[in-house]
Amino acid sequence: MPSQVIEEKGEKRMMKKPVVFLFHVFLILISCSCKLFSLGEGSQLASDDISEATSDFELWAKGIPIGIQITSGTEHLTNYRELFNLEVSGEDESGASMTASHDYLVEKDKSTDTQYEIQTIQSPSPYLNGVDEWATADGFSYYIRDLSSGGQICEKSELPEDVSHYSDVCVTRILLTITPGDLLEKNAQLNGVIADVYTINDISLLFMRSLNKVTGKVWIAQNPAYFLKAEGEIDGVYEFEDRHYTGKATFSYEVKDFDQVKITLPALCAYPPQQMIPMPANAKDVFNHPSLIAFSSSDSLENMKSYYLNELAVQGWKVEEVSSSAFEDILQADITTPQGIHIQIIVKIIPMPEGSRVQIDWQAQ
Repeated sequence: MPSQVIEEKGEKRMMKKPVVFLFHVFLILISCSCKLFSLGEGSQLASDDISEATSDFELWAKGIPIGIQITSGTEHLTNYRELFNLEVSGEDESGASMTASHDYLVEKDKSTDTQYEIQTIQSPSPYLNGVDEWATADGFSYYIRDLSSGGQICEKSELPEDVSHYSDVCVTRILLTITPGDLLEKNAQLNGVIADVYTINDISLLFMRSLNKVTGKVWIAQNPAYFLKAEGEIDGVYEFEDRHYTGKATFSYEVKDFDQVKITLPALCAYPPQQMIPMPANAKDVFNHPSLIAFSSSDSLENMKSYYLNELAVQGWKVEEVSSSAFEDILQADITTPQGIHIQIIVKIIPMPEGSRVQIDWQAQ
């Protein structure tokens, strides 16, 4: 079974963008419910218990009802998927309805130093909405983001040698800890792993002001111990943007697909859209920026216009001439690549005394 045969190879830390890590720290600091254990629980931790235990699960096994970090024990795994879902519904102080949701997927293959993450968040906070996507491979980190001008880009950054101060994930971990309760079942098998099933006594969540009630159960893998699966329902008060919402939520968490993960870069990162846009061999003074390419050429406006009408059509673009004037000619074109990326461009060709100047605005989805 994976929990019994996977050898510990040492956790190879996965670097992500420092701004994302700092944002996560900020979220934790502003959350009233973010905790490892309550003050009452902390008073039960004797120094001998802490010094002898090497993990949250060992402290819990000693009879200390602490909140165990959601990813505790996964450092022993080398290849797996982690999934989370939260659905919230309720109302604010005035009785207006509120909904929020969070889904994330994390895929890790520590043997190849690769990782993929994607999350979707919807909430009353304007800063916690939308889809974010990340990847790490071959010494680089990749981040797909929306552009204010429309479309998306993939930002590529080289990983530094020292990643000790970086988070190992970029997704927002809204579910922080679980406190297991009574034993429900011994030696249950799930996802090819033998686990014990317990009730859930308590959880801690970002954005939870107070927890009135939680029901659910959690599967804890054996040797090594980690949360294999958890599911349940919550009743409490949530806080977004200094406003309180009373409501209920359902949540689920699962670790699965051991040694089955094969991570590939998102298509937008593996096949950069700007590389699909043709440029003449005599292009000079090239400016290449997200969503914009500009350059000069010794070719006249008419020759440059002919180049793009012909070259784009040969490569499979749908091309049309939008307008022409004494100041510029404008073409627009679009194509869907074999990888499913839809690219749209607007080509502006401006006559110059010694040739032409070209500006290409592009969007990709």
